[in-house]
This record gives sequence, structure tokens and C-alpha cells, in this order.
Amino acid sequence: MPITLRWTSADLEVLPDDGKRYEIIDGELYVSRQLHWHHQYTCGRLFSVLDAWSQRTQAGWPNLAPGVIFAEDDDVVPDVVWVSHTRRAAARGHTCPCGDFNLAAVTRVCVPSGHTL
Repeated sequence: MPITLRWTSADLEVLPDDGKRYEIIDGELYVSRQLHWHHQYTCGRLFSVLDAWSQRTQAGWPNLAPGVIFAEDDDVVPDVVWVSHTRRAAARGHTCPCGDFNLAAVTRVCVPSGHTL
């Protein structure tokens, strides 16, 4: 019977800091290259809207591409997140441990190739 390798949060610590995006989803490692300009622009626009609303309401904070840990074998880098002040208090360092709660918004932005913004 073949042994299946399951990646964990600890494995991310030994990967190179080479500008690539490393994510673990259900124990499987995903590596992606730097995102396209239009993709990043769309993320920035969404962040701006969430930030303006958050400042008006004082309800929480948006963030761009933070590390989010849902479980030891689920470490992801969503494009944009929004988290309430209460839930943000549980975050530490450059990651947000989210196993015991759900983020209010976790967004992966998809921009079709050639789309004009």
C-alpha cells in the first residue's frame, strides 16, 4: 500500500522564501507564481472598498494575502480577507489561526484573461 505524504504547517517553515505562493489544502502542497497585474489590481480595488467600509463602521479590518491557518494541513493565502476586531485578536504574527472560527470574508479573486478593468 503506497504511503501518501500529507503536508503540514511545519513543512512550510522549511520552504524557501523565493517569492512563490505556497499553500497547503487538505494536506496537499500547491505552489503558484506571482499573480498577474490585473488580478492584483482587482484585489486592491476590493480591499479599498472593504477598508473604507471598515473605517466608517469600525467593525474590523481587511487585509491583502495574509497567511490563514484553518488546520495543520490547511494553510492558505487568500487574496483578500476581512476579519472583525474580535476575531483579529485571536490572530498572531503573520498568520491568522482560524480553526476555531470562520473569517467573515475570504476571497479568491479571479480575473478573466484579457479583461479590462
